[in-house]
Amino acid sequence: MKIIDIHSKEFWFKSTQPALKNLFENRLNEEEKFEDLMVSFVCVEKGDDVETAKNAITSIKSHMEKVKVDKLVIYPYAHLSPNLATPSIAFTILKEMENYAKVKGIEIYRAPFGFYKEFMIHSYGHPLAELSKQF
Repeated sequence: MKIIDIHSKEFWFKSTQPALKNLFENRLNEEEKFEDLMVSFVCVEKGDDVETAKNAITSIKSHMEKVKVDKLVIYPYAHLSPNLATPSIAFTILKEMENYAKVKGIEIYRAPFGFYKEFMIHSYGHPLAELSKQF
């Protein structure tokens, strides 16, 4: 799993069209806007499992505590690796991340999986505002 975390002043997205033939959820034209949050661009790779998901959330939560933010958006982002998990496994892992984040008390939102999306992000400009991780 590869992740890019961005501490954001604002984040907006809208799902515009399906990217997969077989969709796992119906979230076309979903549009959301958030303020003062962590955005985690997540790429699920072959070999990732539930434990990988839990480790990622634990790490993200630690980063969130350092920058004093309590909101998280998990944003599926397959563009970080050529070694992608199958869509069904990726969806399952992202749902596990969402569920575990709830268990850890994080205010969580998961962006739609399997859709092309447009987005805008306004990042803070401090030393911990951007961080990449690999699990």
